Amino acid sequence: MTTRRNLLMLAGAAAAAAATAACEATDEASPAAVRVPDVLVVRTRDGLAVARDGGLTPGRAGALSATGSTLCLATAADKTTQLDFTTTLAGTRLGGYPVDGRWTPRVVHADGSMVALAAPEADPLRPQAREKTTIVIADSKRILHEITVPGVIEPDAFTADRLGLFVLEWLPATAPDHYRVRRLDLGTQSLERLWTRDKVPVPAGAEEEMRGEGRTAVASPTGRVLYTLYTHQPGHQHTRDLVSGRPGNVHAFVHTLETEQNWAYCVDLPDPFGHSPSGAYSIALSADGSLLFVVDLAAGALARISTETLKVLNVVKVGSDTGPAYAAASDEHLYLGGDHGVQVLDLAGKAIEHWATAPVRGLAVSRDLQRVYAAREGGVTWRGTTSGDAALAGVTGLVRVA
Repeated sequence: MTTRRNLLMLAGAAAAAAATAACEATDEASPAAVRVPDVLVVRTRDGLAVARDGGLTPGRAGALSATGSTLCLATAADKTTQLDFTTTLAGTRLGGYPVDGRWTPRVVHADGSMVALAAPEADPLRPQAREKTTIVIADSKRILHEITVPGVIEPDAFTADRLGLFVLEWLPATAPDHYRVRRLDLGTQSLERLWTRDKVPVPAGAEEEMRGEGRTAVASPTGRVLYTLYTHQPGHQHTRDLVSGRPGNVHAFVHTLETEQNWAYCVDLPDPFGHSPSGAYSIALSADGSLLFVVDLAAGALARISTETLKVLNVVKVGSDTGPAYAAASDEHLYLGGDHGVQVLDLAGKAIEHWATAPVRGLAVSRDLQRVYAAREGGVTWRGTTSGDAALAGVTGLVRVA
């Protein structure tokens, strides 16, 4: 996430020399006076925003659907919040209305039809202790449910059939420091265990418990499957370990959540994954969804995973870099970003070229697969059939190309 999911996985033809100059621009350089050719969902210091037609909408609290089709933004006031559903590509407002000012958008259904709202958390990786949690389910026209359940509960993703919400149940509620993934039935308003990949309920006492450190996600092209990368998880036991009685001692894995059949499965990552500092990791999917890439940029390691078999195909050595890691993929190339620019690889992990840029703060590929965007503080650079560089005041990161 989505970047649940993060997601990792943001005119006119330019001469080669101009393109090279644009992509080597730094924060101190004067950006070209061009408009961004695609609609971008970006991050600002105030929240999510949309860059369109040379302008930037005000940053506000919000959530984006897994497919990037719909953005739910909220303008907070003292006692009320104006909720707005907007198609990111066309910019068409689908609907909106005021809701209680305590709630902020947290998760949008993959098709953009529903949103789950909850109270904001000062630290989403370590929510505050509480006896109960209220989650509001709404569409673009009205509030559908207001559900209060015991404990510390955080929305994670909707089920494909819109009848449930996958949530993180933090434990213990009095001092939360780890969680398990459960399904909240919107009809009965009860929490349920997930299923295994064999489509049987996870046995009681065999639910996996994870910690929030190193958590980043990306969704499949349809939004049906959510791949969440977990790092810094020493001694973790998967459901299969708990059922078999085998000891667990994995430091990094990809939690795969199938939102239509309600099962989960974890793909273990070998060393060195899980040992580098937080922020050194990113996750991306190939354009057709068949390959999942996990990069440890600090260690210079890339894992290639088959999404069909959910097995690691191999680990490839790539160039190491400092700073936060970002990854994005097209149908032919994989892009890895860090403090010193963007590495361009083929899908087998072979290096093709390196683009020297200002420190990268987000990567994304356009929907037509013709351009790759690299965000920097206060601007964005792109390469492909068109190349350029544009200043976007207030931008701190790139979420995706709409």
